[in-house]
Amino acid sequence: MTIIRLWPDWLDNVWAKSAAKGVAGQAESLAQHTWNVLEKLSDTIRLRPDLPEALGAPSLWHCLFWACFLHDWGKAAQGFQDALCGGPRWPHRHEVISLAFLDWIASGLSEEERQWVAAAIASHHRDASELKCVYSSLWLSDENVLVEPIAELPDEALQGLWRWLSECPTSWIGALRLGQAGVRPPTLLPETEAVRAVHEQGAERAAFWLKTYVRFVRTLDRHEERAMTIGTLALRGHLVSSDHMASAHTDNLPKPLSDRPTDLLARLQIKPTALYVHQRRCAETVGSAVLTAPTGSGKTEAALLWASAQATSARPVPRLFYALPYQASMNAMYDRLNNPERGAFPRQVGLEHSRSTLALYRRLLDQDYSPQAAERMARWGKNLAELNYFPVRVLSPYQMLKGPFRLRGYESLLSDYFDAVFVMDEIHAYEAERLAMILGTVKYLRQHFGARFFVMSATLPGLLQARLADALGEHTVIRASSELFARFRRHTLRLMEGDLTEDRWIARIVQVAGERQSVLVCCNTVKRAQQVYDQATTRLAGKAEVVLLHGRFNGRDRLMKEGVVRQATGSESTSRRPIVLVATQVVEVSLDIDLDTIYTDPAPLEALVQRFGRVNRRRSKETAPVHVFTKPDDGQRIYEADLVQASLRVLESGADHAIDEEGISAWLNQVYQDQIAERWSQKYERTYNDFCSGPLATLRAFDSNQQLETEFYRAFDSVEVLPASQEMEYRRMWQDEPLAASQLLVPIRWGQFSALEKKGLTREGKDGYPRIVETPYSTELGLQL
Repeated sequence: MTIIRLWPDWLDNVWAKSAAKGVAGQAESLAQHTWNVLEKLSDTIRLRPDLPEALGAPSLWHCLFWACFLHDWGKAAQGFQDALCGGPRWPHRHEVISLAFLDWIASGLSEEERQWVAAAIASHHRDASELKCVYSSLWLSDENVLVEPIAELPDEALQGLWRWLSECPTSWIGALRLGQAGVRPPTLLPETEAVRAVHEQGAERAAFWLKTYVRFVRTLDRHEERAMTIGTLALRGHLVSSDHMASAHTDNLPKPLSDRPTDLLARLQIKPTALYVHQRRCAETVGSAVLTAPTGSGKTEAALLWASAQATSARPVPRLFYALPYQASMNAMYDRLNNPERGAFPRQVGLEHSRSTLALYRRLLDQDYSPQAAERMARWGKNLAELNYFPVRVLSPYQMLKGPFRLRGYESLLSDYFDAVFVMDEIHAYEAERLAMILGTVKYLRQHFGARFFVMSATLPGLLQARLADALGEHTVIRASSELFARFRRHTLRLMEGDLTEDRWIARIVQVAGERQSVLVCCNTVKRAQQVYDQATTRLAGKAEVVLLHGRFNGRDRLMKEGVVRQATGSESTSRRPIVLVATQVVEVSLDIDLDTIYTDPAPLEALVQRFGRVNRRRSKETAPVHVFTKPDDGQRIYEADLVQASLRVLESGADHAIDEEGISAWLNQVYQDQIAERWSQKYERTYNDFCSGPLATLRAFDSNQQLETEFYRAFDSVEVLPASQEMEYRRMWQDEPLAASQLLVPIRWGQFSALEKKGLTREGKDGYPRIVETPYSTELGLQL
């Protein structure tokens, strides 16, 4: 049955958005914006229709509908309307004025529902603490601060708003199919009484509901009920998300993921008979799981099959998040999943990390878009990902931690995690403290948000397995067969006495390169990598191509270097050629490359295994030699010395033999014992307990935290700096292509920046430009500290 949506055309001259923020340069009416917000809300409700019952908050959708309906009504004030048409800025908060209309429908709401609706309306732009500060005089019983803006609501607008509530909601609820979600038409005050109430008591009632909101937020600290704590996160998160998507004028949300594993295999062009046993088990497993399988044995496909197995026709998967530790690996996974011809989810994937706009921009340039069009589309793609638009998102686990650290907008971020499935790849890549926070968040989302997790790795030491089991709760353990591990042996271990930088070993590397082999040289520090590169380049004298790659190149140079390496050594490259790649840890998981051999500084075993993974990746040889030096074994301030030494002792037992990947977990257990295990456990447990008793225990809605936000960026983000030698070029580019200009920035750790700052080698960029560092930079060597 077709439901006719009634429209309040008598309000078409009451505006919500100026022409600058409307569609195609046209102002947007209050009714149109409200409808757009409710459309987005209905989209998100269809993603998780059973969420209110799961949270124990049965009227959640009803409260959200009416909060969305009323959230912008304060914009009907004449001062706000004048501001939209080019007049002076209106000095009042429209959401606070919107609260004056809550009494019009309050008689049909329970006391708790009124609190929830008031909180959602009042909070859709500002936290309670901010609004209390703006209207501090209200707490001195001074409602005069609201008298003036309430008086700016014209009789004609009030009558039109009342008529809208009287005539349209039933048809809107029907048109959006929200009756089945528990949304009910309003119980409305008579028109004369409603209009008089705003005139005579509007300031007093808006003040009352604002105070109710502030008190309500305070009571959340004392509540332990999941319905209240998690329900209010969903309340604000869904309203803000719906409002922001409507303001951005996004299309309707894509449908949730409902493909079964057989559908996914067809799209990936994989025959079911070609699957390994562990992949078939993943396709049959419902609920969280841990997979251990050798590198190159299709773990990504296994993860996607598991994700498809979580969907049913009655309950699709609302969101799939694919988490990786490094930006380069995230970018590669985005390309893989989003490929229009062979991707698992073409045009349905968003990318979320601190430089994702730049990553998208580069890809669009490669598709022959103009710089201006590429920049516009890249920013839009980044915006859509942040608006929870895409059903599949590739991200860093640190993006997930923005919720517990209460960065602004955290409720919207968390609201998209309900009933979601997460793939956690390369879980071994995190040191103890960061892993503790990641797994603490995993456990919280599993317990309170109904999230399911798929964790995979080639190696999982016992220390990590125990913590995973606690975070995941009930889960399935899937392991590739011993026969498959044996088939995937690719490396023969060689322990080399001495230091990689000694003349004899540089000469050896040069000799191997002269034999037309591709050589990976992996150093623990940028300084050592720069030294080895300089020596190798001098000795080879153009007889072989040498590339230096580390984390202190700007985006433009690093992209160029990665392109050269990928073309020369990429697993699927059609123009492979021998090179010498001198790199730091950035090579461990960031590039799909395949070299003939490696010479590496000593490092913790799990790091060495990742470095080995860049060699003989295609298994074109039975095994390839991987060379590990025994010096320096002090970790060079990057790793703990005893961890490096323990790894070398364990490797002695496997020297001159093919490495059995199945036995690496046992090797790791030998490394992580006694004092090393105790220290790791102490770090993990201390951080885990602090995180659970701090950010997670105090996580409540309506309360973003500037201090925690600062801690987050200092702990998980680098600072981007501009070398002084490139300042003039940056300024020239900034005028026409600001996003292209950002490719000149170099990421360094906050600690490194602080050290430069103490030496007087930094300065603040003027006119909003980035921080500038007075240290040498070159395309060949990168930033030299």
